[in-house]
Amino acid sequence: MSDDAGAIRCERQPGRIAIVTIDRPRALNACSRAMWRDLAGTWDELMRDDEVSVVVLTGAGDRAFSAGVDLKEMAGREQEPSPYQPPPRLLENWDQEFWKPIVCAINGLALGSGFSLMLATDVRIASEHATFAMPQVRLGLLSGHATQLLPRFLSYPLAMELLLTGETLTARRALEIGLINRVVPAERVLDEATELALRMASHPPLTLRGVKEAAVRGLGFGLRDAIVWGLRMERLNATTEDAAEGPRAFAEKRPPRWTGR
Repeated sequence: MSDDAGAIRCERQPGRIAIVTIDRPRALNACSRAMWRDLAGTWDELMRDDEVSVVVLTGAGDRAFSAGVDLKEMAGREQEPSPYQPPPRLLENWDQEFWKPIVCAINGLALGSGFSLMLATDVRIASEHATFAMPQVRLGLLSGHATQLLPRFLSYPLAMELLLTGETLTARRALEIGLINRVVPAERVLDEATELALRMASHPPLTLRGVKEAAVRGLGFGLRDAIVWGLRMERLNATTEDAAEGPRAFAEKRPPRWTGR
């Protein structure tokens, strides 16, 4: 049996959330090919599950969220794939059209591909001892994912400093530059992420998905086209039953009863 068997755990929990855990703690949750395949399958399964509205993504143990690509596996390959080969469906939930919100609980190292995996999440909670880096440049490697997302998420100079030096950020510095949402004690990381996911999941599922899709797709447009796209999503959401239920419940001074329709 492969050492990666069961490297991705998915646990559905009450409140319409699921917790996905990268479970290779002895390897600092490093990303192997088998793990990426399992993770892609997990995303597909969760996207089809109407009982899950929000996902929490974390790593097993208290040392790493993910230390990046499994370099031992990479070094052992006899022949590298063609550079023109399509990338595996692994961390780009943008490309997979995974429109359910993902809350990231970063419990240690987030390096390389682990850093990129974090970038594919929507809200990020980090432990005080978490550290962040894109060290690929020091190994003669390049991240097609992070080179595109970091300059969009941070200022261009900050993004390029991270990409071109490979240097490490502390959790506090990552918070200062807007890479993560908050820093909490290590023992609170998963609890904080779960509580946040539960608050999100209390809202209508179609609206949650609509908000994320509108925001993510809008990143690829100029401002004028992005606003047109956002208004189209607004009108589409207005046709749902839940969009009628929200104002009705407010007027009747009662909790809304969401149907997901």
